[in-house]
Amino acid sequence: MNPFPVRLDRTTFKKQTFTEAAEHQTTYHKMSASERGASFQYLMQVNYGFLGKPWPRLDRKAFSKRYRG
Repeated sequence: MNPFPVRLDRTTFKKQTFTEAAEHQTTYHKMSASERGASFQYLMQVNYGFLGKPWPRLDRKAFSKRYRG
């Protein structure tokens, strides 16, 4: 069983130069924290291909806890 059923779609976005990527920073700095959060969620949904669907549940069997004492 694949613990990570959601795969990154690398064809969704185009490669940018450093200059193009730097131009986005001014836009994000002008946004409020809640607007940046909404933008992040939208981009994650588009990138992982579950736009318009509920956020996938975490498969807790893939992770474990250890006591570090």
